[in-house]
Amino acid sequence: MKIIDVITTPVLIPFKKPAKWSGGTRRNAPALIIQLKTDEGLIGYGECVGPTIPTIQTVVEKEFKPFLIGKDPMQTELILHQLEEYILNWSQIGYYALAGIDIALLDLKAKILNTPLYNLLGGLYREEVRFAGYLFIDDPLVNAKEAEALAAQGYDEIKIKVGREVDYDTQRIKEIRRAVGPHVKLRIDANQIWSVPTAIRAIKQMAEYDLQLVEQPVPYYDIDGLAAVSRAVPVPITADESCTNFDSALKLIEKGAVSAFTVYPSEAGGLLKAKQIVELANSYGIWCVTGSWAETGIATMANAHLIASSRNFVFASDTHYEWYSSDVLRSRLQFANGKLSMTEQPGLGIELAPDFNGLAKQEIREMVFYDDESATAYQPRIGMIL
Repeated sequence: MKIIDVITTPVLIPFKKPAKWSGGTRRNAPALIIQLKTDEGLIGYGECVGPTIPTIQTVVEKEFKPFLIGKDPMQTELILHQLEEYILNWSQIGYYALAGIDIALLDLKAKILNTPLYNLLGGLYREEVRFAGYLFIDDPLVNAKEAEALAAQGYDEIKIKVGREVDYDTQRIKEIRRAVGPHVKLRIDANQIWSVPTAIRAIKQMAEYDLQLVEQPVPYYDIDGLAAVSRAVPVPITADESCTNFDSALKLIEKGAVSAFTVYPSEAGGLLKAKQIVELANSYGIWCVTGSWAETGIATMANAHLIASSRNFVFASDTHYEWYSSDVLRSRLQFANGKLSMTEQPGLGIELAPDFNGLAKQEIREMVFYDDESATAYQPRIGMIL
């Protein structure tokens, strides 16, 4: 069997409502859908997400495709090694592209072997994967009602974006806790917007409302600062932007900086690279949770296969999926009580919708950061003293 074509389709899925966070406001989920076609009719599905879909598409189409055409898809180690060496001098953006190829290759390989993808990552450890409800920055009472609705749907963990105003965020957490009661776990994500002193003050202020976890309170490059925050506050800290690959995860461990890793297959270079981080974390007693770049159903399911085949995902993981107005899949993923049941179908266990091209765009330049392309009132700056 040989790969005969690599098809890329950029898509843009509108959010049900604008999603405000410390870095800006998102209105859509942009992604690059990848199809690896073979001479025997099998197709492997993958997905790239990240900060710039046009650039990622160029990498896949112009740089990666020549390496893939004519290759045996069973030779995943050889193919991914060649691509990884090729992007050595520009790996930061290259890994976003590599991730989609990795997912598509593993989907294809698992289909050839007629087995679920999780069997290529260690086998089924859990039959259901838990996801957290997701709240962005809004009026405290609006967030409280949204949290109450999530709890009613069965979500027992809720992730809340914070980071613009400490006192305002504290009021939001207070109202959310009041709405959901004591049994729903709450965690917050500042997306590296705070300075070390601000982070310590903010976390101590919000800890009154029983926080489960705090994600990336300070800038990604300040590992010593992250460790200082971890030592100073009563809530476990997880690294997001500071944990993008194996090397950065190792540095976090060496500094004793965090209790958990927020792992992104999309940033790490795919499922196999992400699994390396997860195994490293497990060796050092570090918890793991997956993050979200606003994946469609393809990469959401890929993340679920990683979680289902790993022992140390003790938290409900991230997804923006419930915020989307549609999806590229034939059937939308179904979360029952915040859980996604794993399939026994080969590969990822998904099918693309026949009309998914209706979400396709010629070129996608979604403004992930800032409130608006022309806005000047709010300009995020990491490490702010608030």
